[in-house]
This record gives sequence, C-alpha cells and structure tokens, in this order.
Amino acid sequence: MTAQDLMNAKTLMGFWAEHKRECRPIGDIVTEARAGALPGVKPLESGFGFRVTDEAVALNAMRRA
Repeated sequence: MTAQDLMNAKTLMGFWAEHKRECRPIGDIVTEARAGALPGVKPLESGFGFRVTDEAVALNAMRRA
C-alpha cells in the first residue's frame, strides 16, 4: 500500500456510515474487526480504530444476511 493509498483509505466507522442501511449493526462489525475476523479491514497504525483496505470485500462481510 502506498502513502497515497493510506491517505485515501477510509476508516471503518466512516465506511459503515456510508453503507449503514445495508449493513449489520456497528457493534457486531467492530467486534469482528477487533478479533481480526473482518476481511478487508486492518487496525490503524496508531492502535485506535480500523482502516478499510478493500472496500468490496469489507462491504460484503458487513452486509446483513
């Protein structure tokens, strides 16, 4: 991932907010992200929050069943 990619990357909360009508509750999603079980999402380098690394994969994993 390049420096430009990092600057353009979305946070998990921001990405969820854009798609919340089609996604599961944020609490469930964050729990999966903390466990390292949410594809397309990585922890931020600061250790606080998450960054979406693959929007298509993350959205697919976050959608309601």
